[in-house]
Amino acid sequence: MAFISPITAATASTTTKPMFSIKLIVLLLATVLLAACSTVSVNKQASSKTIAAQRGNIVTGNKLSSDTASTLLSAGLNEQACMQHFDLCLAQLTDSMLNNHYRPALAIFAELHYAKAKQLAKAQDCREALARPPIDPYYANAALTATQVETQQKNTNSCLVNYQGRLFDAIKSSYTYLFYDRLEHDFEGAETDKSQSRPPNRIPNELDIQTQDIYNAASNDVLTQLYESTDNANTLMRNTSDIKVTYLPTITTLDDSNQAAIANNTPLRGKPTDQINVMKMQVANYDLNVYLPNENNYLQNAHEQASALADLVSTYELRLSGLNSISKRPGLGISLVASLDDRYTTTIRQLLVSTLSGRLNKETTTGSMNDSKASSRIYPTGHLLMTGLIQPAGASVLDVLSSEQLDIHLYNPYRSESVNILGDDYPLAANFSAGYGLWLAENQLDGVGYLSLLTRQQEASLPKLFMLEPYDPDKRVLIMLHGLASSPATWVNLTNDIFNDDKLRDNYQVWQIFYPTNLPILENRYQIQNLLESTYQQTDPSGQNKASKNSVIISHSMGAIIARMMLSDDNLTKNLDALDDKNMFSSSNRRQIDNMLKQEFGQAELGKRFELETLPQVDTAVFLSAPFQGTDYADRWFTRALRRIIYLPISLVKTVTDNLAMLATQGDLAQNPLGALYLQNGASQLSNKSSFIQLTKDITINKRITYHSIIANNDADIIQGLAQMQPNGVKIDLSQALPEGGQNANTTSTSNHTADRTALPSEPLVAAVTVNEGISQALTAQLSDGIVPYTSAHLDGAASETVISGGHSIQANPQTILTLRRILHQQLQH
Repeated sequence: MAFISPITAATASTTTKPMFSIKLIVLLLATVLLAACSTVSVNKQASSKTIAAQRGNIVTGNKLSSDTASTLLSAGLNEQACMQHFDLCLAQLTDSMLNNHYRPALAIFAELHYAKAKQLAKAQDCREALARPPIDPYYANAALTATQVETQQKNTNSCLVNYQGRLFDAIKSSYTYLFYDRLEHDFEGAETDKSQSRPPNRIPNELDIQTQDIYNAASNDVLTQLYESTDNANTLMRNTSDIKVTYLPTITTLDDSNQAAIANNTPLRGKPTDQINVMKMQVANYDLNVYLPNENNYLQNAHEQASALADLVSTYELRLSGLNSISKRPGLGISLVASLDDRYTTTIRQLLVSTLSGRLNKETTTGSMNDSKASSRIYPTGHLLMTGLIQPAGASVLDVLSSEQLDIHLYNPYRSESVNILGDDYPLAANFSAGYGLWLAENQLDGVGYLSLLTRQQEASLPKLFMLEPYDPDKRVLIMLHGLASSPATWVNLTNDIFNDDKLRDNYQVWQIFYPTNLPILENRYQIQNLLESTYQQTDPSGQNKASKNSVIISHSMGAIIARMMLSDDNLTKNLDALDDKNMFSSSNRRQIDNMLKQEFGQAELGKRFELETLPQVDTAVFLSAPFQGTDYADRWFTRALRRIIYLPISLVKTVTDNLAMLATQGDLAQNPLGALYLQNGASQLSNKSSFIQLTKDITINKRITYHSIIANNDADIIQGLAQMQPNGVKIDLSQALPEGGQNANTTSTSNHTADRTALPSEPLVAAVTVNEGISQALTAQLSDGIVPYTSAHLDGAASETVISGGHSIQANPQTILTLRRILHQQLQH
């Protein structure tokens, strides 16, 4: 046994401690360096980020999808270098794909082609096509020499041709991927790939969705460049000498008459859903065939050098605000809106310019109001909905990938709900709100409705009829009449909800009337009814179409008064004696005026305004907040002040006074109860003391008409009482969150803790009540919407009467719209 001396042990201890420390430091450094060499780490992140990373691609962001980026990395290819040497990159990428799964490769190539197209679209050579002229010839942007211009044009053409080619390649690759199982597999390893084909009902994965996005995005870029854009944007496919456009002749019935455009007759033999080849485009080596529906409204651009489509706007590029919902149909294709270059527009600026300059609107006349033809004020939709679909030629994989022919189909989504591709039917995409939204935004109808009351115009702006879709002989017609100082924009939510209801959209088409509410109501009724009769006659002279039967009128406030007169057969001249003023006969002059007015109203010209006749095409009506018995609101100080600045059109005053042979001054006639029928503006005639209300308050509705009343009430206590009397017809108001706490809140507590104190009123708020005839008889004028009392809006004999919690403008109330939809669904059963 050996022993170590204490000195030796102490020496050993002092020499080994530094050695141990150095070893420890070396070990720690090695650990850190080894950890730094590791490229994998695991961190938690939100599931939304994971999903976004998995599903994102070059369409949704500015970077390639994770699958494509990984494939490039595995092949040793840098993304930027790949874009710089694109064809070489594709060749090397093809060589690196060693497996036989052909379908995923199609998705990768589709994304790369589209990424390259996006890069080219931003390239300077391509953007030279849209370059502005020089500002100053002495500086850097001076005009180019002839040689420089030639070189620039050559470079631009080359860039654009390359850009277009990449879009076409992206379409072909993504199309082949999407319809892989329907194409003949004629590539190398086809037998292996057939065993890998998709089951018929396989759930789509991220790669399927990403590739459909590529197909849609590339198709969108091609489709929106087919027609010249009004703002000179999206014209890359038109700014190169390598593109040749040929319009194909078609045998059409188009002429200058309104009837062809309104009736939308089929110009060629076959069905309206047939596709007609109307245009050919040669883009470098590619042949593009453009097809349109076999309908007049869509074939207006089939004439050489007479394209009526100003541009195609994709709903991908639209943000529709102000609509309660967007009505869409999912499916294949790109939802588009085609704007007709001859569409009618009206704006606030146009109204002010016309008023201040004294110029006449193009549709007005210089003489009697009867000179303006109703046919000139019928406006077919100026924004046509389309669904665009691009199909490369070929029945096999290799045929499609090598094809230089693309067929571009533009469908009418109202008529064509599906498309057959390679033997299978697929639903067609559609956005039914887009055209309506563009029309409302372009025409500023709400502002025009107010200003038309307050601006003194030389001529009367007569009622106009707007069709919101091409006339369809197989759909019933919904006629919408707005109220005082309003416009068709008041129906935006109702119309949009109809578009969003598949059954209603498939069975109804909407006609909206825009009328000047400063005209005397008798004149407005006559002009609107004449306009509607002309439209029915032009669209269906024989009256045999479904569209000429079972029409529905939906009307609000003043519009409801007009609608009721169009559903009556009363002769109002028989009631003129009821308007005699008690003091009228104290003056022989007034008596003479009275007698001559009655005689004039009985003449053919003005007599038509007093002889009511039911529209034969209408069988159902819905009245909203209708002041049938008038309202004292029209006599309050602020409305009296407004009435003083609401002008009658000068031409109307002249027409009436001329017809009356200048019996007296305009002031004398206006003071006469009979003269007030034509020399009071529409707002004044809503007073319950007006001659007009006294004349019309008791008119009868034709017995064959089914009518419904929707009446507003702004007193929550009254409607709560109605709910208790009629519990089966109550709709609870859940349109907004309930306040926390409050007097009506039910709260519970225990000695240990306080229970959930989220407020629930002891009696829930009521949104609407359907009232039966017995209860309605007991209601009084205390029930009111703040403007129109219940007693004025109520009509005996209504098929239904619904009281809505709210103010006078209930046309946008969700409960009103829901009630209207129920009525329309019920009407379809008859």
